[in-house]
Amino acid sequence: MANNNKESTQPNTQTGTQSGLWSQIESQPVDSIVYGRLYAKNLKIKSLGTKKALPLIPRNASCSYDLSVPEFLAGRNTTNHLCIGKDHLPDKILSRISNYHFCITKDMEDLNSPTFIEDKSRNGTFVNGHLIGTNKKMILKNDDIIALSHPSYKALVFKDLTPSEAKGLPKEVKDTYYVGRKLGSGACGVVHLIYDTKTCTPYAMKHVVKNLLGEYSKPKILNDPQRVMNEVNIMKSLEHPCVIKMHDIVNKADSVFMVLEYMKGGDLLNRIIQNKYLPEQNAKLFFLQMCHAVKYLHAKDITHRDLKPDNILLQNDDEETLLKVSDFGLSKFVQKDSVLRTLCGTPLYVAPEVLLTGGRGSYTRKVDIWSLGVVLYTMLSGTLPFSDEYGSPATEQIKRGKFSFRHRSWKSVSPQAKKLIYEILTIDPNTRPSIDDILNSSWMRDPEVIRKAEKLMNVRLTGTKKASTSDIENNNDKIFVEPPKKRQRTK
Repeated sequence: MANNNKESTQPNTQTGTQSGLWSQIESQPVDSIVYGRLYAKNLKIKSLGTKKALPLIPRNASCSYDLSVPEFLAGRNTTNHLCIGKDHLPDKILSRISNYHFCITKDMEDLNSPTFIEDKSRNGTFVNGHLIGTNKKMILKNDDIIALSHPSYKALVFKDLTPSEAKGLPKEVKDTYYVGRKLGSGACGVVHLIYDTKTCTPYAMKHVVKNLLGEYSKPKILNDPQRVMNEVNIMKSLEHPCVIKMHDIVNKADSVFMVLEYMKGGDLLNRIIQNKYLPEQNAKLFFLQMCHAVKYLHAKDITHRDLKPDNILLQNDDEETLLKVSDFGLSKFVQKDSVLRTLCGTPLYVAPEVLLTGGRGSYTRKVDIWSLGVVLYTMLSGTLPFSDEYGSPATEQIKRGKFSFRHRSWKSVSPQAKKLIYEILTIDPNTRPSIDDILNSSWMRDPEVIRKAEKLMNVRLTGTKKASTSDIENNNDKIFVEPPKKRQRTK
């Protein structure tokens, strides 16, 4: 019979190290929370968190030290939290111990963050037999063994007392990575922030559970094994500064774990929401990078099919930052003249030809062009061109290609940008511009923005002709922008 109880968030107490401690301390002040514990293995400890000498503890005795400070120092210096002296180690080993031999650090504001150990010694600190290296760090995990000066001298054992996000994950993941906080979740998977325990490099791990019932499941979901591995195969083949890169893959019978670049700037949707809308030059910089990512994908016969701000990731919080296209769960390899025949994509960003055929007709990579136009519109105004709030169903508005620039933010947007949006959001995919047409539009031929993009991407951009300011100004008289139309709202 199924167990309907909520899954416990408390640490596993079977190891004998947790003892319900977390439930008792999680409401305590940050500086009093115990996040870990060091047990003496081949070391007699003189100081247990005080500066006063305590009675000597016999070697191999059950002695421990609770870790509750952001920075914990160990070594021969008497001011250390853990002072190692002549009574605690044989002389031949003690002589190789530095005044500050190692340091354990923890972000006390985020207890799901890793516990780091930094080697500050001359002769080495080892974790599970691996040398950390002077002034280098590794991540400590539960039951890790710390050795001093030589891998054979196992001095301490670390016990992690914080809740683990790695419960139920495969050994291949837990052995290589520390699993931190959840970054997000959706219909197709959960994303966690993880760290390589040896290099401390952060990554984003996407965990997708396969639907083993496939087409026979009701209701049908997208996570069938073939679709999941389709995303994996696409991701493994990609190499572009504006396309998210896969670092590692763990494929199991019932799920797949994709280790991807971590983009700490979050997604484009949150950036738009935080700022209400983006200044035109910032939007142009982001759009230029998106276009080059799509150009690269189309050159490799890949149609993304789900371009939207949620799937555009930012490298950092800077106003001008590198951008990467992600989430290839709906992507498909297609030859240049091939057509696609499935209904997919996010409804408000999907092209009219997809809606008009209900997924039963045929369409091409021009669906990505349409989605780019919707994303550009959203960046510049903070609103959507098509919405159920505009008096008729959004799907009907998309099929007719009816939209307007009625939001007050459009008053500060250039005619060139509006003209480009009109051209992109064309119902007929045959007359809709290609990605090269977009890159060579008057609005995109901005030398300053191209220079910034090249610097961020660390490449020399091709396929975008730079234009002088005078060239753009001289083109103004050729631009006609339809005035905003007032929409009737339904009661």
